[in-house]
Amino acid sequence: MELCTIAASSTDTPRLLSQSELITLNSQIATNADKWLGRMVQKNKDSSRPEKYLQQKSTRGRSPKVITNPFYDVIGGGIYLSEYPAFAMDIIEGIARLDWHDRPIGVGGKSMPLSVHSIVEILEWLPIVTNDAVKALLDLDERHARRYVKAIELIVPYMMKSRPMSLCNEMEGIAPKSSPSAWQDSDELIAPSPEALAKLHYDLRTLTQYKSAEAYEVEYEPAPADAHFTNVIAFPPRMQHPKKGAALALLGQGLSLRAIAKELGISVNSVRSWQKSNPVEKQAA
Repeated sequence: MELCTIAASSTDTPRLLSQSELITLNSQIATNADKWLGRMVQKNKDSSRPEKYLQQKSTRGRSPKVITNPFYDVIGGGIYLSEYPAFAMDIIEGIARLDWHDRPIGVGGKSMPLSVHSIVEILEWLPIVTNDAVKALLDLDERHARRYVKAIELIVPYMMKSRPMSLCNEMEGIAPKSSPSAWQDSDELIAPSPEALAKLHYDLRTLTQYKSAEAYEVEYEPAPADAHFTNVIAFPPRMQHPKKGAALALLGQGLSLRAIAKELGISVNSVRSWQKSNPVEKQAA
């Protein structure tokens, strides 16, 4: 980096840089700093990556698994089948509950099953099922997405075997065959005999042999519009206590309430209420 030296004698006052000189100096320092920073960034980037990643990726090894989804554009809301088709739910739920973590029960944590909703989403939205496509659709890591790809690989053959005939025709583009109706009309519309017609007319006759039609109409004439009806329900009269008469008779003889209650085997309050409700006793009181 170049530096500008300013000479000044011990007796002279230091000279300050002008505005143009400050701009030139700032430009030189910024240029040199950018070059140095670029070299350091590239050096750190090259040193942090192993040599095998700098080479071209080899095509050797096992190719990624690719599964063609025959149920794409068939399963889903508003399409041919519902989002959860009945014929496939036993298959999907059974495979989702497998031990995908390869872990003994009670050892090393909890083995959670796969999500049935996520499996249905894959069948609905991915025409080609790969590990990268499942990762992008469900936002999963590499290892977990591989379990869903394996589940789809197991599910598809069983679902193809369990398809109903209507779905097979739909997927293969076969129009359903129209068959004639099995209904056979056996009614030959036979004209009724004169005797049957006469009996029918007799059964449907107007019953005017006892009264005229006008008399029947007057009898069943609707009530006038200004008629008033009451909704009062008449309850039956309340039954009298069997010992009330005897108690009133003893009251007329001047016996006390306690003596009457003891003799008749009833409560004092009952005798007192009968005394209050009896007009003769009220006048005597």
